[in-house]
Amino acid sequence: MTLTERYKQWRRQRIIKQMTAIGANQQVGGVMRLVTKPRRWFRTDYTLYNSELLFAAVSRLANALACMPVQLYRNTTPLYNELNDLVSCAPNPNMSAFEFFRAVETCRDTAGSAYVLKVLDGQGKISRLDILDPTRVRPVMEEGSRELWYEITPGGDDNLPMYLHNWYILHMPFLTSDGYTAVNPVSVLYDTLSYSEDIQEFNRDQLKDGVSASIVLEAPAQLGEEQRKKTVEDFLKTYKETSGAILLLESGMTAKTMNLSPIDSKLLEVEKITRSKVAMVYNLPPHLLGDYASTSYASQEQGMLEFLSLTMRAPVRQYEQELNRKLLTAAQRRSGLHWVIDMEALLLADAATRADVEMKEVRTGTRTIDEVRAGHNRAPYPGGIGKLPLASRDLAPLALAGKEGVQ
Repeated sequence: MTLTERYKQWRRQRIIKQMTAIGANQQVGGVMRLVTKPRRWFRTDYTLYNSELLFAAVSRLANALACMPVQLYRNTTPLYNELNDLVSCAPNPNMSAFEFFRAVETCRDTAGSAYVLKVLDGQGKISRLDILDPTRVRPVMEEGSRELWYEITPGGDDNLPMYLHNWYILHMPFLTSDGYTAVNPVSVLYDTLSYSEDIQEFNRDQLKDGVSASIVLEAPAQLGEEQRKKTVEDFLKTYKETSGAILLLESGMTAKTMNLSPIDSKLLEVEKITRSKVAMVYNLPPHLLGDYASTSYASQEQGMLEFLSLTMRAPVRQYEQELNRKLLTAAQRRSGLHWVIDMEALLLADAATRADVEMKEVRTGTRTIDEVRAGHNRAPYPGGIGKLPLASRDLAPLALAGKEGVQ
């Protein structure tokens, strides 16, 4: 049975016949009752298209995750089978693995949740992974068995909701308090982004009004309406005729210039605070959003270490566990199969540090010479001489230390 046929059969059995009050128990096809939470209004007026700070934060996270290789392992041995090729190369015919994981992470960071549908072929094997529109998916919990289902509202004329069991959906929430209802980070930042936009709009209005350099005229006494107009007209006439070179001021009149900056200093402070709050919500080091005031890293590697350990470790672990839980059976997991997302691929040290680490790994037998050469895209040594692990002759096991005849 194809997935389309499964959808149709499932919809006939599970469609809610009549939606009552939100939050009430619903009878679904006479089979099960779902406990639904009230629909929440997330204030997501700010998107990647109109907020450069959101764009910067999300692009940092999404690009970093997409650059990490995904590999299926059996214990410590990498496997290169159909499932590994599907996830690490082309999850669906329209996307590479890079574009797929970048799009999934973008959905997670902007909508609060990312949903991926497992599409099965006629033999029940996973044939593709499709990203679902997060605005059309809602998690619901079955009252009796406490199993998680997902309400999917398709587009088009037939927009009746259908329900899929959580086994068919890979769900990556940004943050949740119950395991399935996600918090939208953009809604959390709404007030901050709105205030920043108001300040920027006020500054733009000032620029449009032409507030730049002005001249203030001071009179020794209070002038009447007609006399004030005549004084200004005479001043402007003389100013234009002489191109500002010669000004004749009478009766104690004085002129002063008033210089106004087109950029208010308060605007810079607001932008700094906004960057700090966006970095705080997305758990990013502030310097990744352009705030270098408190940056004190001895090297770029230390900054990347902080980013990987404090920012990326949690979502990477989330992705690995969801892939293990939804793409592998319990028997496969017991046999040692598991997914690994290689975070160290982003940790590029300088040439001297990298050479020192590789030399120590070769001397201790941790890596072979051919493995080191492969990391530099170089061919192995001919004859297989680089495959064997090496050991330094100045080292000896502790158990042999102090025994006679050991040199």
